[in-house]
Amino acid sequence: MEYPEFKKPSTEGFIQYAPPRDFVGYGDDSPRDCWPDGKKICVSFVLNYEEGAEFSVWNGDKSSEGSLHELSYNRPIRKNERDLVVEGMFEWGIRCGLPRILKLFSKYKMVFTIWTCPRALELSGSTYIKPIQEAGHEFACHGNHWRRNAYFEGPDDDAAHVREGLDRFQRLVGDPNVPAGWYIHNRSLAHKHIRAKVHREKGIPLLYCSDSYAGDLPYYIPNPLHVADPVNEADEGLLMIPYSLVNNDHRFITPGFAGVAKCDDWFDTLKADFDYLYQEGLEGRPKMM
Repeated sequence: MEYPEFKKPSTEGFIQYAPPRDFVGYGDDSPRDCWPDGKKICVSFVLNYEEGAEFSVWNGDKSSEGSLHELSYNRPIRKNERDLVVEGMFEWGIRCGLPRILKLFSKYKMVFTIWTCPRALELSGSTYIKPIQEAGHEFACHGNHWRRNAYFEGPDDDAAHVREGLDRFQRLVGDPNVPAGWYIHNRSLAHKHIRAKVHREKGIPLLYCSDSYAGDLPYYIPNPLHVADPVNEADEGLLMIPYSLVNNDHRFITPGFAGVAKCDDWFDTLKADFDYLYQEGLEGRPKMM
């Protein structure tokens, strides 16, 4: 099969797969009993663990990361040379930010999901894997390390990248069932099938994906394995747990300063969303934030 975004076709049978667009979802009839013990809202906390896996010449890339840092508004991408300023910003996140967040969530006895790039875990995981596991947080996959379609000649290259990431995860974390979830938003239409097929190949359960912004509750899409082979693969569905780019700290660095500028703005944004969704839960239609 030919892929317009790639130079080479797949020799491993990967297909382009995009779930059917759904403009209705649950509509006005969302589930009434989706959370245990009659809870009115589910709050999903997510932390990105990617420091050391970002684009950098140090990491074998052709350029530095150009946007996801605090100077994105006026610092051009450095090509074929290291950008020590940007590297330092990423290092701060794991050296100073993560220990504080772990302490904060431990204080309130709460847990979160960690969108983890295995390359980042390889660099600092010897310090953090054990306390993260002991606290009950969930490791999920955010891609082996940062890549865009332009880095791959074809789906088979992408699949090799997924395999390398899963092998790193298994070696570092030591849990045969990790990672069970994924979030990647900038891959090809073949990527969902690639992930499902490689998970099957390695015997690692794939329970859900979060590359969706389409709802306030989890929902199912057709299983990519079934779409590729409807005769031999049952359609058990693939659970989608929606992610949010609204309740997301990237809004501190949006182009043109169109996001939030201070902590009070950020708190007000989160509180308004929580209050609205919690009220819907009180009215018998629980949601997820």
